[in-house]
Amino acid sequence: MEVELLVYYFLFLFLAAGLSGFLNGYLNTAFNLNKMYDPVTARSSHREKATRSGGLALFLTFCICYGVGKALGLINVNLYALLAFCFVALIGVADDLFSIKYREKFYVQVFAGVVLLQSEVYINNFHGIFGIYEIPYLVGSLVTIFVFVVIVNSLNLIDGIDGLAALLCIKFFIVIGAILSVSSREMELVVPSVVGALIGFLLYNMNPYKKVFLGDTGSLLLGSVIAFYIFYILDDRSFIITDDIISRPLLVVLMIIYPLVDTLRAFAIRAYKKQSPFVADRVHLHHRLIDKKGLNHWQATLIILLTSISILTIGFFLSMYFSLSLVIFFILIYLLILFYLIFK
Repeated sequence: MEVELLVYYFLFLFLAAGLSGFLNGYLNTAFNLNKMYDPVTARSSHREKATRSGGLALFLTFCICYGVGKALGLINVNLYALLAFCFVALIGVADDLFSIKYREKFYVQVFAGVVLLQSEVYINNFHGIFGIYEIPYLVGSLVTIFVFVVIVNSLNLIDGIDGLAALLCIKFFIVIGAILSVSSREMELVVPSVVGALIGFLLYNMNPYKKVFLGDTGSLLLGSVIAFYIFYILDDRSFIITDDIISRPLLVVLMIIYPLVDTLRAFAIRAYKKQSPFVADRVHLHHRLIDKKGLNHWQATLIILLTSISILTIGFFLSMYFSLSLVIFFILIYLLILFYLIFK
Protein backbone atom coordinates (compact mmCIF):
# COMPACT_ATOMS: atom_id res chain seq x y z
CA MET A 1 0.00 0.00 0.00
CA GLU A 2 1.32 3.43 -0.91
CA VAL A 3 2.33 5.71 1.97
CA GLU A 4 -0.10 8.41 0.80
CA LEU A 5 -3.00 5.94 0.68
CA LEU A 6 -2.05 4.62 4.13
CA VAL A 7 -2.20 8.16 5.49
CA TYR A 8 -5.69 8.62 4.00
CA TYR A 9 -6.75 5.30 5.52
CA PHE A 10 -5.87 6.49 9.01
CA LEU A 11 -7.32 9.95 8.44
CA PHE A 12 -10.70 8.54 7.43
CA LEU A 13 -10.54 5.94 10.20
CA PHE A 14 -10.07 8.64 12.86
CA LEU A 15 -12.53 11.01 11.18
CA ALA A 16 -15.22 8.31 11.13
CA ALA A 17 -14.50 7.18 14.70
CA GLY A 18 -14.68 10.76 15.99
CA LEU A 19 -17.87 11.56 14.07
CA SER A 20 -19.48 8.30 15.12
CA GLY A 21 -18.58 8.84 18.78
CA PHE A 22 -20.06 12.34 18.72
CA LEU A 23 -23.21 11.39 16.79
CA ASN A 24 -23.88 8.30 18.90
CA GLY A 25 -23.71 10.38 22.07
CA TYR A 26 -25.81 13.19 20.61
CA LEU A 27 -28.52 10.91 19.19
CA ASN A 28 -28.62 8.77 22.33
CA THR A 29 -29.32 11.89 24.38
CA ALA A 30 -31.97 13.07 21.92
CA PHE A 31 -33.69 9.67 21.88
CA ASN A 32 -33.63 9.49 25.68
CA LEU A 33 -35.12 12.98 26.03
CA ASN A 34 -38.01 11.85 23.83
CA LYS A 35 -38.26 8.48 25.68
CA MET A 36 -37.56 6.58 22.46
CA TYR A 37 -36.19 3.44 24.11
CA ASP A 38 -35.71 0.01 22.61
CA PRO A 39 -38.62 -2.06 24.00
CA VAL A 40 -37.72 -4.86 26.42
CA THR A 41 -39.55 -8.07 25.48
CA ALA A 42 -39.27 -11.76 26.32
CA ARG A 43 -36.83 -12.13 23.41
CA SER A 44 -34.63 -9.22 24.51
CA SER A 45 -31.14 -9.87 25.86
CA HIS A 46 -31.03 -6.57 27.74
CA ARG A 47 -32.93 -5.11 30.70
CA GLU A 48 -31.43 -1.61 30.86
CA LYS A 49 -32.63 1.41 28.89
CA ALA A 50 -31.13 1.51 25.40
CA THR A 51 -31.79 3.35 22.15
CA ARG A 52 -31.75 2.17 18.53
CA SER A 53 -29.85 5.26 17.46
CA GLY A 54 -26.57 3.55 16.54
CA GLY A 55 -27.60 2.77 12.98
CA LEU A 56 -28.65 6.36 12.30
CA ALA A 57 -25.32 7.60 13.65
CA LEU A 58 -23.55 5.06 11.45
CA PHE A 59 -25.50 6.19 8.37
CA LEU A 60 -24.81 9.88 9.02
CA THR A 61 -21.12 9.16 9.62
CA PHE A 62 -20.96 7.26 6.33
CA CYS A 63 -22.65 10.15 4.50
CA ILE A 64 -20.30 12.78 5.96
CA CYS A 65 -17.17 10.71 5.24
CA TYR A 66 -18.40 10.09 1.71
CA GLY A 67 -19.07 13.80 1.24
CA VAL A 68 -15.59 14.73 2.45
CA GLY A 69 -13.95 12.01 0.37
CA LYS A 70 -15.92 12.94 -2.74
CA ALA A 71 -15.11 16.64 -2.35
CA LEU A 72 -11.40 15.79 -2.10
CA GLY A 73 -11.59 13.33 -5.00
CA LEU A 74 -10.60 10.41 -2.76
CA ILE A 75 -13.77 8.29 -2.64
CA ASN A 76 -15.72 7.08 -5.64
CA VAL A 77 -18.85 5.07 -4.87
CA ASN A 78 -21.02 4.03 -7.79
CA LEU A 79 -24.18 6.18 -7.77
CA TYR A 80 -26.53 3.18 -8.04
CA ALA A 81 -24.74 1.40 -5.19
CA LEU A 82 -25.04 4.56 -3.10
CA LEU A 83 -28.78 4.79 -3.84
CA ALA A 84 -29.26 1.15 -2.87
CA PHE A 85 -27.45 1.75 0.45
CA CYS A 86 -29.66 4.77 1.12
CA PHE A 87 -32.92 2.95 0.32
CA VAL A 88 -32.02 0.12 2.68
CA ALA A 89 -30.86 2.49 5.44
CA LEU A 90 -34.02 4.61 5.20
CA ILE A 91 -36.35 1.63 5.52
CA GLY A 92 -34.26 0.69 8.57
CA VAL A 93 -34.78 4.18 10.04
CA ALA A 94 -38.54 3.84 9.48
CA ASP A 95 -38.55 0.42 11.15
CA ASP A 96 -36.52 1.62 14.14
CA LEU A 97 -38.82 4.61 14.66
CA PHE A 98 -42.24 3.28 13.66
CA SER A 99 -41.94 -0.53 13.30
CA ILE A 100 -42.51 -1.54 9.67
CA LYS A 101 -44.03 -4.90 8.67
CA TYR A 102 -41.55 -7.38 7.27
CA ARG A 103 -43.37 -7.53 3.92
CA GLU A 104 -42.74 -3.82 3.28
CA LYS A 105 -39.09 -4.19 4.29
CA PHE A 106 -38.73 -7.16 1.93
CA TYR A 107 -40.15 -5.20 -1.03
CA VAL A 108 -37.76 -2.30 -0.42
CA GLN A 109 -34.83 -4.70 -0.15
CA VAL A 110 -35.73 -6.30 -3.48
CA PHE A 111 -36.07 -2.84 -5.04
CA ALA A 112 -32.67 -1.86 -3.60
CA GLY A 113 -31.23 -5.06 -5.09
CA VAL A 114 -32.62 -4.09 -8.51
CA VAL A 115 -31.10 -0.61 -8.15
CA LEU A 116 -27.77 -2.15 -7.15
CA LEU A 117 -27.80 -4.20 -10.35
CA GLN A 118 -27.57 -0.96 -12.31
CA SER A 119 -24.07 -0.48 -10.90
CA GLU A 120 -23.07 -3.36 -13.23
CA VAL A 121 -21.39 -5.12 -10.33
CA TYR A 122 -23.21 -8.40 -9.89
CA ILE A 123 -22.79 -12.19 -9.80
CA ASN A 124 -22.09 -13.18 -13.40
CA ASN A 125 -20.06 -16.32 -12.77
CA PHE A 126 -20.31 -19.31 -10.40
CA HIS A 127 -16.54 -19.87 -10.70
CA GLY A 128 -16.90 -23.64 -11.06
CA ILE A 129 -19.44 -24.27 -8.29
CA PHE A 130 -21.68 -27.17 -9.46
CA GLY A 131 -19.49 -27.20 -12.56
CA ILE A 132 -20.95 -23.84 -13.67
CA TYR A 133 -18.93 -20.83 -14.74
CA GLU A 134 -20.34 -17.91 -16.75
CA ILE A 135 -24.11 -17.48 -16.42
CA PRO A 136 -26.68 -15.48 -18.46
CA TYR A 137 -27.46 -11.92 -17.39
CA LEU A 138 -31.04 -12.73 -16.33
CA VAL A 139 -29.92 -15.66 -14.18
CA GLY A 140 -27.11 -13.58 -12.70
CA SER A 141 -29.53 -10.75 -11.92
CA LEU A 142 -31.98 -13.04 -10.12
CA VAL A 143 -29.18 -14.73 -8.17
CA THR A 144 -27.71 -11.34 -7.24
CA ILE A 145 -31.03 -10.02 -5.91
CA PHE A 146 -31.62 -13.25 -3.96
CA VAL A 147 -28.13 -13.18 -2.43
CA PHE A 148 -28.53 -9.47 -1.63
CA VAL A 149 -31.73 -10.12 0.35
CA VAL A 150 -30.17 -13.13 2.11
CA ILE A 151 -27.04 -11.24 3.19
CA VAL A 152 -28.92 -8.14 4.33
CA ASN A 153 -31.35 -10.18 6.42
CA SER A 154 -28.76 -12.61 7.79
CA LEU A 155 -26.80 -9.72 9.26
CA ASN A 156 -30.00 -8.21 10.62
CA LEU A 157 -30.94 -11.51 12.30
CA ILE A 158 -27.62 -11.96 14.14
CA ASP A 159 -27.81 -8.49 15.68
CA GLY A 160 -29.13 -9.88 18.94
CA ILE A 161 -26.34 -9.36 21.48
CA ASP A 162 -23.86 -6.58 22.23
CA GLY A 163 -21.01 -6.17 19.78
CA LEU A 164 -21.66 -9.27 17.66
CA ALA A 165 -22.78 -7.74 14.35
CA ALA A 166 -20.34 -4.82 14.68
CA LEU A 167 -17.25 -6.96 15.38
CA LEU A 168 -18.09 -9.49 12.66
CA CYS A 169 -18.48 -6.57 10.23
CA ILE A 170 -15.14 -5.10 11.30
CA LYS A 171 -13.54 -8.49 10.63
CA PHE A 172 -15.13 -8.58 7.18
CA PHE A 173 -14.05 -5.06 6.26
CA ILE A 174 -10.47 -5.61 7.45
CA VAL A 175 -10.23 -8.68 5.19
CA ILE A 176 -11.87 -6.95 2.21
CA GLY A 177 -9.68 -3.89 2.80
CA ALA A 178 -6.56 -6.07 2.62
CA ILE A 179 -7.79 -7.61 -0.64
CA LEU A 180 -8.67 -4.28 -2.23
CA SER A 181 -5.41 -2.63 -1.19
CA VAL A 182 -3.52 -4.90 -3.60
CA SER A 183 -6.32 -5.64 -6.08
CA SER A 184 -8.25 -2.49 -6.85
CA ARG A 185 -8.97 1.10 -5.82
CA GLU A 186 -12.72 0.35 -5.90
CA MET A 187 -14.25 2.05 -2.85
CA GLU A 188 -11.02 1.67 -0.87
CA LEU A 189 -11.62 4.48 1.63
CA VAL A 190 -15.14 3.25 2.37
CA VAL A 191 -13.47 0.51 4.43
CA PRO A 192 -11.77 2.74 7.06
CA SER A 193 -14.88 4.96 7.11
CA VAL A 194 -17.13 2.04 8.05
CA VAL A 195 -14.62 0.51 10.48
CA GLY A 196 -14.12 3.86 12.22
CA ALA A 197 -17.89 4.38 12.45
CA LEU A 198 -18.25 0.93 14.05
CA ILE A 199 -15.48 1.67 16.56
CA GLY A 200 -17.31 4.83 17.62
CA PHE A 201 -20.53 2.83 17.93
CA LEU A 202 -18.92 0.11 20.06
CA LEU A 203 -17.87 2.67 22.66
CA TYR A 204 -21.57 3.28 23.35
CA ASN A 205 -22.72 -0.26 22.74
CA MET A 206 -20.43 -1.31 25.61
CA ASN A 207 -21.63 1.55 27.85
CA PRO A 208 -24.27 0.32 30.35
CA TYR A 209 -25.42 3.88 31.13
CA LYS A 210 -25.72 5.27 27.59
CA LYS A 211 -26.28 2.02 25.72
CA VAL A 212 -26.87 2.19 21.99
CA PHE A 213 -27.96 -0.53 19.56
CA LEU A 214 -27.43 -0.68 15.81
CA GLY A 215 -31.09 -1.29 15.14
CA ASP A 216 -32.36 -2.18 11.68
CA THR A 217 -30.80 0.98 10.21
CA GLY A 218 -27.30 -0.14 11.08
CA SER A 219 -27.60 -3.86 10.38
CA LEU A 220 -29.41 -3.38 7.05
CA LEU A 221 -26.96 -0.69 5.90
CA LEU A 222 -23.94 -2.81 6.81
CA GLY A 223 -25.50 -5.84 5.14
CA SER A 224 -26.04 -3.92 1.89
CA VAL A 225 -22.45 -2.62 1.82
CA ILE A 226 -21.11 -6.11 2.54
CA ALA A 227 -23.31 -7.51 -0.24
CA PHE A 228 -21.87 -5.01 -2.73
CA TYR A 229 -18.30 -6.04 -1.88
CA ILE A 230 -19.25 -9.70 -2.22
CA PHE A 231 -20.73 -9.03 -5.65
CA TYR A 232 -17.51 -7.23 -6.57
CA ILE A 233 -15.53 -10.35 -5.64
CA LEU A 234 -17.88 -12.71 -7.49
CA ASP A 235 -17.97 -10.55 -10.63
CA ASP A 236 -15.42 -12.16 -12.95
CA ARG A 237 -14.51 -8.76 -14.46
CA SER A 238 -12.79 -7.75 -11.21
CA PHE A 239 -9.22 -8.72 -10.34
CA ILE A 240 -8.81 -10.40 -6.95
CA ILE A 241 -5.30 -11.04 -5.63
CA THR A 242 -6.35 -14.29 -3.90
CA ASP A 243 -7.49 -16.05 -7.10
CA ASP A 244 -4.43 -18.31 -7.22
CA ILE A 245 -5.01 -19.42 -3.63
CA ILE A 246 -8.72 -19.78 -2.90
CA SER A 247 -11.98 -20.07 -4.84
CA ARG A 248 -13.95 -16.81 -4.89
CA PRO A 249 -17.28 -18.37 -3.79
CA LEU A 250 -15.53 -20.21 -0.95
CA LEU A 251 -13.78 -17.01 0.11
CA VAL A 252 -17.00 -15.00 0.39
CA VAL A 253 -18.80 -17.80 2.24
CA LEU A 254 -15.95 -18.07 4.75
CA MET A 255 -15.95 -14.28 5.23
CA ILE A 256 -19.62 -14.28 6.31
CA ILE A 257 -19.82 -17.83 7.61
CA TYR A 258 -21.49 -17.09 10.95
CA PRO A 259 -24.45 -15.02 9.65
CA LEU A 260 -25.09 -17.58 6.91
CA VAL A 261 -24.87 -20.69 9.12
CA ASP A 262 -26.83 -19.15 11.98
CA THR A 263 -29.61 -17.88 9.69
CA LEU A 264 -29.87 -21.23 7.85
CA ARG A 265 -30.03 -23.09 11.17
CA ALA A 266 -32.65 -20.72 12.61
CA PHE A 267 -34.82 -21.00 9.47
CA ALA A 268 -34.57 -24.82 9.56
CA ILE A 269 -35.65 -24.94 13.22
CA ARG A 270 -38.58 -22.62 12.57
CA ALA A 271 -39.63 -24.62 9.52
CA TYR A 272 -39.52 -27.80 11.63
CA LYS A 273 -41.77 -26.07 14.19
CA LYS A 274 -44.03 -24.88 11.35
CA GLN A 275 -43.34 -21.24 12.21
CA SER A 276 -42.60 -18.24 10.04
CA PRO A 277 -38.87 -18.06 9.23
CA PHE A 278 -38.90 -14.46 10.49
CA VAL A 279 -40.62 -15.05 13.84
CA ALA A 280 -38.84 -13.42 16.80
CA ASP A 281 -37.38 -16.07 19.09
CA ARG A 282 -34.15 -17.12 20.84
CA VAL A 283 -32.99 -20.07 18.72
CA HIS A 284 -29.87 -18.34 17.39
CA LEU A 285 -26.46 -19.74 18.30
CA HIS A 286 -25.48 -16.60 20.23
CA HIS A 287 -28.63 -17.00 22.34
CA ARG A 288 -27.59 -20.59 23.13
CA LEU A 289 -24.27 -19.35 24.50
CA ILE A 290 -26.11 -16.96 26.80
CA ASP A 291 -29.15 -19.07 27.75
CA LYS A 292 -27.55 -22.53 27.88
CA LYS A 293 -23.90 -21.82 28.64
CA GLY A 294 -24.45 -18.87 30.98
CA LEU A 295 -22.05 -16.54 29.16
CA ASN A 296 -22.47 -12.78 29.10
CA HIS A 297 -22.80 -10.82 25.84
CA TRP A 298 -19.14 -10.01 25.36
CA GLN A 299 -17.96 -13.52 26.20
CA ALA A 300 -20.37 -14.95 23.63
CA THR A 301 -19.40 -12.32 21.06
CA LEU A 302 -15.68 -12.94 21.51
CA ILE A 303 -16.11 -16.72 21.16
CA ILE A 304 -18.12 -16.31 17.94
CA LEU A 305 -15.65 -13.78 16.55
CA LEU A 306 -12.63 -16.02 17.24
CA THR A 307 -14.49 -19.02 15.84
CA SER A 308 -15.34 -17.10 12.68
CA ILE A 309 -11.71 -15.98 12.26
CA SER A 310 -10.47 -19.55 12.77
CA ILE A 311 -12.82 -20.89 10.06
CA LEU A 312 -11.66 -18.25 7.57
CA THR A 313 -7.98 -18.86 8.39
CA ILE A 314 -8.23 -22.64 8.17
CA GLY A 315 -10.21 -22.50 4.93
CA PHE A 316 -7.67 -20.11 3.41
CA PHE A 317 -4.65 -22.27 4.27
CA LEU A 318 -6.32 -25.56 3.33
CA SER A 319 -7.05 -24.08 -0.10
CA MET A 320 -3.32 -23.82 -0.73
CA TYR A 321 -2.88 -27.59 -0.59
CA PHE A 322 -6.20 -29.31 -1.30
CA SER A 323 -8.92 -29.29 -3.94
CA LEU A 324 -12.08 -27.24 -3.44
CA SER A 325 -14.22 -30.30 -2.68
CA LEU A 326 -11.77 -31.51 -0.01
CA VAL A 327 -11.56 -28.04 1.56
CA ILE A 328 -15.36 -27.87 1.76
CA PHE A 329 -15.42 -31.34 3.33
CA PHE A 330 -12.82 -30.38 5.96
CA ILE A 331 -14.65 -27.11 6.72
CA LEU A 332 -17.94 -28.97 7.24
CA ILE A 333 -16.24 -31.40 9.62
CA TYR A 334 -14.69 -28.47 11.48
CA LEU A 335 -18.09 -26.77 11.75
CA LEU A 336 -19.63 -29.90 13.25
CA ILE A 337 -16.78 -30.17 15.76
CA LEU A 338 -17.19 -26.53 16.74
CA PHE A 339 -20.94 -26.94 17.17
CA TYR A 340 -20.61 -29.89 19.54
CA LEU A 341 -17.69 -28.40 21.47
CA ILE A 342 -19.02 -24.84 21.82
CA PHE A 343 -22.72 -24.51 21.00
CA LYS A 344 -24.23 -27.93 21.81
